[in-house]
Parts: sequence; C-alpha cells; structure tokens
Amino acid sequence: MTNTQRNTTVLSVLLAVILGSGYLLVNRIRVQVNDLKGKITTMQTEMKKLDKIMEMQPKLEKDYADQQLMLANQSKVIAQQDNPSLTYNYLLNIMQWMGRNLDFDFSLSANNLAGSQWNEYIVSGKSPFLDVTDFVKQLEYQRVLLTIEDLAIATDPSEVSDSVRYSVILRTHFALSGSDISNVTKKDVPAPQATYSSFYPRVYNNPPVSDINPDLIRVDKAVLIGITASRVFLRGDNGVIRILSMGDQVAYGYLYAIDREKERAIFRINQYGTAEDVSLFLEKQP
Repeated sequence: MTNTQRNTTVLSVLLAVILGSGYLLVNRIRVQVNDLKGKITTMQTEMKKLDKIMEMQPKLEKDYADQQLMLANQSKVIAQQDNPSLTYNYLLNIMQWMGRNLDFDFSLSANNLAGSQWNEYIVSGKSPFLDVTDFVKQLEYQRVLLTIEDLAIATDPSEVSDSVRYSVILRTHFALSGSDISNVTKKDVPAPQATYSSFYPRVYNNPPVSDINPDLIRVDKAVLIGITASRVFLRGDNGVIRILSMGDQVAYGYLYAIDREKERAIFRINQYGTAEDVSLFLEKQP
C-alpha cells in the first residue's frame, strides 16, 4: 500500500469517526431540545391553569368567606376542638353578650375522647338569681352545641339580697368536622321572663335596712294631730310635723285614704313583704 493510499484510508476513517460523532451529538442535542420543548409546553399549560386560578381567586375567597359566615350563623354548630381555655373564653363571650359579669369558678371534671368526644366542666359561684337564669338560658340557646347535665341553685343564707349560689355541670361536644368556635357569632336570645328572684324572701320578720328611707315619716312612730278632707297632719317621733295628701309616701308605703267620719288616716304599708292597711286615729287633746 502506497503512502497515498494509506493516508487516504486514515483520513477516511477519521472522517467517518467525526461524522458519526457529529451525528450522535446532533441527535442528542435534538432529543434534549425536544425534551425542553415538551417541558416548556407543559409549563405553559400549567401557567395557563394558574392564570385561570388566579382569576378565580377573588371568587373563591368570597365563597369561602360566605361558607364561614353560614357556618357561624347556623342555629347550632359543633366545635372542631375543645379544651379548658377555649371553653373559658366562650363563657366570657357569653357574659359579654349578656352585658353582665358573673362571679364563677371553672374546672374540667371529666372527658371522653373515644367515639363521641366531649369534655365536662363545672361552673359554680354566687351571683344575682336573674343573672344566673339568663346565663343558663344563654348556654342552652347560643350556637355552640353543649349540654347541661346538672344544675343546682340555692339561696345564700349569709346574704339579704337576691344573690344565690349555683353550680352547673356542662358538656362541650366536638368533632374534627366541626367549626372553629372563635368564628361563632352572637345569637339573639330573649332574656328570661322572671321579674324577681324565686330565692329572695318575700315575707320576713325584720325589714331590710336598705329599704328604710330616713327622709320618710314612719307611721308606727307618728301621731295624727290633724285631719281635713284632703290632708292629714302627722307629728313624728322627732317632733317634726308632716302634711300629707292622698298618695304621698311614708316609710314602706303611702297614704291610702282619709276617713273624716271616723277621724282616721289609712296608710297602705308593706314592711314585712305583704301589704296591709294601717290606721292612725286623730289624737284628741285633753
């Protein structure tokens, strides 16, 4: 083989190697380009989806807010979770909605975390009777689902007032599918119809000191010294003379009637819990 032939063969081999390598390189680059084009197409598709989602975001946020509002305004909702802090804050919210503040002690007494989940609490203290009845009604009628297991109310013998001692055992029920009670809004609940405390003594041996008005004359310590068709003249135990007309107030009552014929003044007095008529006759001068 001549040098020319040998050189030609070597160059041919080198050319074949170069062409083959170039082909492989170009083919690899073509595959990578196609792969990148596919990724770019996929990303463009995803970006279009994201653009549509972004366009829908205000509506989605509004729908979510509407759903939360609907949940908050339902007649009854079950809590998503419960612990002493959450229930204590809920009780404070109820008192804020009532516009009153009850004095109470609060403690967790039992729980059941298997199956139907609930926590049991004891709420006890001393407060005016009407506030206690309103509080109990709020517990029953407000939106959060809880049950009153026991209620005890007793008069406080150390108090001459309408304050009572009370103890409420309540259970708060909750589930993972429930609502966040921090989003629950107030429900308008009418106040109880009672106008006075059932535990407040209506008849008593000694009238409460707070019921005595020192500026009013006491009939049991006064003397009738004069009488006309429309007025009576009383002298109190301090010597001061008072002139009263029909309906004028005296201690524990008022002047109810004037009987000229029998020379007496009739007072309607409620000193011990029930109204009674007390008569004063004209004192004759010797």
